[in-house]
This record gives sequence, C-alpha cells and structure tokens, in this order.
Amino acid sequence: MVLLVNGEIFDANETNSDKLLDDLQSDAIIKGNSVAFNNSKQNEISYHSLFVCQGEYSIVNFSGRPGINWIGTAEATTCHIVVIHDDSSIALAHIDSKEVDCEILKMVRGMSGTLSLYVVGGLNDETMKNTSRPISEALVKHFHDSETQYEVKLFSTLALNTEYHDGDNKPYPIVTDAAFDVQSRTLCRAHYKYRGPALELRSTMRVVLAGEHKNLFQQDKMILEIPRFNFPKEPQDLPKVQEPDDWILANYSTSPWCEPSYFCNDMRNYWTFRGTKSSDDVFENTVHILYEMNEEGQWVPFIPPIL
Repeated sequence: MVLLVNGEIFDANETNSDKLLDDLQSDAIIKGNSVAFNNSKQNEISYHSLFVCQGEYSIVNFSGRPGINWIGTAEATTCHIVVIHDDSSIALAHIDSKEVDCEILKMVRGMSGTLSLYVVGGLNDETMKNTSRPISEALVKHFHDSETQYEVKLFSTLALNTEYHDGDNKPYPIVTDAAFDVQSRTLCRAHYKYRGPALELRSTMRVVLAGEHKNLFQQDKMILEIPRFNFPKEPQDLPKVQEPDDWILANYSTSPWCEPSYFCNDMRNYWTFRGTKSSDDVFENTVHILYEMNEEGQWVPFIPPIL
C-alpha cells in the first residue's frame, strides 16, 4: 500500500528503510507538523489516564470508555511512541526495539479504512549509541510496506525531535511524553505526574518476559489486568539501590545525559521490588492482579465479586 501525507500519496525516491525515512522526514508538511507539535502546549496528566509502560500497547474504543480521557506514555528518549486510530478506536504503543511488525499488526487488528498515524520520540543519537534510528527505520519500513493504508499525521523522531543546549554538543529529545486526548482525538505533549499503577511489577514483566509488547487493558471490562508470571526474588539487586546516580545512568540508560530527574529513583524502586518480592509474594494464590478506575479517575485494586 501507500503512505499518505496531507491526503496526497507520499512518493518516496527509494524503498530501503534508511532512504524511506530520510525522504519522509524531508517532506515539508512532516517537518512543519513536527515543529508545531514540538512548540505546542504541554498538558499535565495525573488522573483519568490509561498509562502505557515501555514494552506495552493499549487500545481504547472511542465509545464505551467511561473515565478514560487520556491514553499516553512517558520517557521515550530513545524509544518511540506510536499512535494509530480509525473512527472507532485508538491504539498507543511504547516501542523499545526494531522488531515492530507483530506489535503493529496486533494494534491495528479490527481497525478499518485509512488509519491516522503519529510517531514521536527518539533522538538524533547516531554519534552516541545510535539506539533510535534503527527503530525509526523499522517503523517507516513497516508502514510503507503494509497492506493497510496510513495517513501520516506526525513522524517527529531523530533530527525532528532533537535540540542542542548551549555549550553542549550532546543531542537532547524535545518530546519524551505524549498523550492522546480521547475526546478531541488529538495527540498532545504531556507531563505525567502519575505513571501507574504497579510500575515496578510492570517493569519486571517487561524484563522477565522480554519480546512481545503486552496489552494489559481489557476494553470490554474496563479493567487493567496483570496476569501472573513467574519471577524469583533477586536479593543481589539490593546493593544497587545504594549506588550513586552517575553509576546508575552509566550502566542502565541508553541516553544517560538526558534522562528525566526521576529515572534513578525509578531504578532504585525497581531493584528494591526485585530484591524483596517474588511472584509468589506478589500474586499469592491469584492468577492475576486487577485494577479498575474509580470515579476520581484513579486506578485502584479491583476485587471481582464472589458469585
């Protein structure tokens, strides 16, 4: 199929992934949309939001979604945020690898017509660790070669999502957090004040079950489900909690010069969780942990009624 930009067929000069990406991001409309998005208002988000962690995706129907006003994610420094929607539903993923084909196919299953596509995140780090470009190339190749037709609304990655600070030649991402407003059906810059629920458990799932991106949200029941998975207690992780920030950044970040201020504390919370909890401690005799959104828009534990 073809990619559309502003309703017109995107006519790429080349079909290999690196040239496809360069041609797309050289398009005047794509560049203009990136500038406009980068300069747009940042929305502070805490409640009434479905937060998608790294290595996850979620799908929300535009109808039948009481309480959920936003679906979004954060900390996409080298990762990419992918948003796809049709007239009925919106899918958002936090992509952390170039193996994207299966994830995208799962996201668009059940969608129809020409799909609106937004991609943001990743920075121009080719002279550093070069983590971002392979993901951008894999994404644009998938969408270009897909049997599904996409209208590219935004493809703000790499140079289009990079700025440089005075006296510092390192690249910094302009946008790392984004959320889709389910009511207005627009993608917005975001600042997440709450990134849950169960952040440490979901991070453990990503590490232990590495590979496929997981969809934890049950649209039909409006429930966030974390299915039981097995993991041991890792007491050897506990000494890492005492390490200084510089050590954590150097050893556990793909972009240590531009991580958010909470990155190191998140890692310490994760190691504390892994060092003190096993799957038996967390799940006990249950097959899953469930959360529902209350009237205040907060995710709270859900206990199914006894029938």
